[in-house]
Amino acid sequence: MLPKASHLVERVAEKLLRSGALEGSAAQLLETAPPPRADPATPRAGASRSALFAPPPSPKSALFAPETEPEPVGAGAAIGEPVSRVAAASALPQPFPGPPPFPVPPQPAPPGARETALSPEPLVPDLVQGPPSVDAVALERGGMVDWSRTRSRISEEFRLVQRQILRSAFGPGAEPGYSNLLMITSARPGEGKSFTAVNLAGSIARQGDHSVLLIDADSKRDSFCYSLGLSEARGLLDLVANPKLDPAPLIVKTPIERLSILPVGRERERSAELFSTKEMTRLIQSLGRRYADRLLILDAPPCLSTSDPAVLAPVVGQILFVVEADRTQRDEVEASLDLIQACPSITMVLNKQQISSRYTFGAYSSYYSS
Repeated sequence: MLPKASHLVERVAEKLLRSGALEGSAAQLLETAPPPRADPATPRAGASRSALFAPPPSPKSALFAPETEPEPVGAGAAIGEPVSRVAAASALPQPFPGPPPFPVPPQPAPPGARETALSPEPLVPDLVQGPPSVDAVALERGGMVDWSRTRSRISEEFRLVQRQILRSAFGPGAEPGYSNLLMITSARPGEGKSFTAVNLAGSIARQGDHSVLLIDADSKRDSFCYSLGLSEARGLLDLVANPKLDPAPLIVKTPIERLSILPVGRERERSAELFSTKEMTRLIQSLGRRYADRLLILDAPPCLSTSDPAVLAPVVGQILFVVEADRTQRDEVEASLDLIQACPSITMVLNKQQISSRYTFGAYSSYYSS
């Protein structure tokens, strides 16, 4: 069928050439053009004329041609003009921006799936549990006097002691992180060192100029933490046993705004071992620097009972040495002072002294004991 169409074209061209309607170059092109070969993929009858005479695509160009597809009719491009897939995708209607029409609940992770970096890390149980609180009744049970009486004899005597302590801790020439460390001890048990420590801390905190951190450094059963109900609370010895613990969550607040307490801790059975380590001295120095704006009062054991005061003496900047009147012997005092002489500042306080004169501070009328 194709050869007959070719002869028909040639006769029409020859007729047009004779009448002068067709140029000679076009007629020559038609005469010299080879007849088209029959192709198995020839379109059926009724196909468009442009499709019949369109040259087949080159195999090489098809391999390296960019991945394009014709743009649909009416999209602003000519028919058959190639358009990239990105442009075609942009011509499609886009979804309306905003939240989904209904909330999508979070899907639970499948069993055995690893947690992502956005998942919160599990907290250590010890750090989640806060320390117990201390109320006014517990402080009174621990030996703190009634400070509502502002002009009692005992309150005036503690004010005299605290002036010298605060001058050495925060006055001219004081070394932050060292001078604010005060250890209170005695020669023998029962001389009133814990009573002095608790009430000196309460007196300074109520004055309002400086905050006080009272640290129980006595691991025996009669320390003031047992009277306050803090015998099972974590504290100083736990920080030595586990240096990774943070001291802040272990500090107990009291009804007195500027007074807080650090208990002795649960590791009392290892107290002799822990006090002799370098970690104990490092911890005390670290606490002194961290809370340089506070006065840190360490209630230490008696000097002639354990070696703990001798270990802490080179670390603290001040020592308050309590002596019981009419009981402590002179040789006991001298032996104790020899053990703690590494401290540069030692202040001695005479406790339980009976005063018969009427010319004393306040309206003191009864004998007190610790």
